[in-house]
Amino acid sequence: MIAELAAGAPPPREDSAVAEVFDRLPDRDRELLALVAWEGLSHAEIATTLGCSSNAVGVRLHRARKRFARALRSAGVDRPAAAVSVLQESDLT
Repeated sequence: MIAELAAGAPPPREDSAVAEVFDRLPDRDRELLALVAWEGLSHAEIATTLGCSSNAVGVRLHRARKRFARALRSAGVDRPAAAVSVLQESDLT
């Protein structure tokens, strides 16, 4: 089910560079980012889905966001903060 959610939730296609970077992320990162951004799940809901603690979700999500932002910068996306604004930590508490 988790793989279906991540696979069924396409990255934002308005910017093909962002979509390409998203597609190149590790499966674990894409899965977490999709559960947050497109499925709108909270840390607790993700923890239940993945079978881990809410703290583990927070740590993994923080790391996934950092990797995504770093990959966007490496790909030359000028405003990675705008591209990942939907994934802000403050929206998930």
